[in-house]
Amino acid sequence: MTEVALIKDAQPPAVVQESPSLISLIERAARDPNVDVAKMERMFDMHDKMLSRHAKEAFYAALSKLQSALPAVARMGTGHNNKKYARFEDIIETIRPHLSEHGFSLTFRVKQDEKTMTTMGVLGHAAGHSEATEMMLPQDLSGNKNPVQAWGSSASYGKRYVTLTLLGIATEDEDDDGAGAIRGQRKSSSAAKK
Repeated sequence: MTEVALIKDAQPPAVVQESPSLISLIERAARDPNVDVAKMERMFDMHDKMLSRHAKEAFYAALSKLQSALPAVARMGTGHNNKKYARFEDIIETIRPHLSEHGFSLTFRVKQDEKTMTTMGVLGHAAGHSEATEMMLPQDLSGNKNPVQAWGSSASYGKRYVTLTLLGIATEDEDDDGAGAIRGQRKSSSAAKK
């Protein structure tokens, strides 16, 4: 399994305010030799659930702000039948500063067997919560690719679509050499058609 970190300079983790009374209760219980171990385990489980809930709340609050800041990505690549698409490198270049600003990281894990490759994208937040999605693809045998290029093409395709899915990113319909997407200026569908 391969993991590639794309965003390393995320904001420091948001400090989750733990309940002082719960921590105090756990500390007192830990010092008491008569404390029931099962009760202690339940207290720690409750504490972990509270921290997880706070991390998830922070994740979704930050994701909401991130998604409102993310611009559409220009379709600057040309594929089959001259169809335009958003290249992975353009997606990353467009989203990287926004991910960092809102405390997010994006990593990928790739698993492969003889016939398929599964690309998993993991969107993590500095508060400790993460969400993941994955896509299974066959080896891309189109064109005159050698086997390594075919797997590389599948990996790139998987990373593109997993990223778009995790972040809810739109791609630009018109070709403006990326200027609108980089500046974050979007036109409505009717304006783009004109």
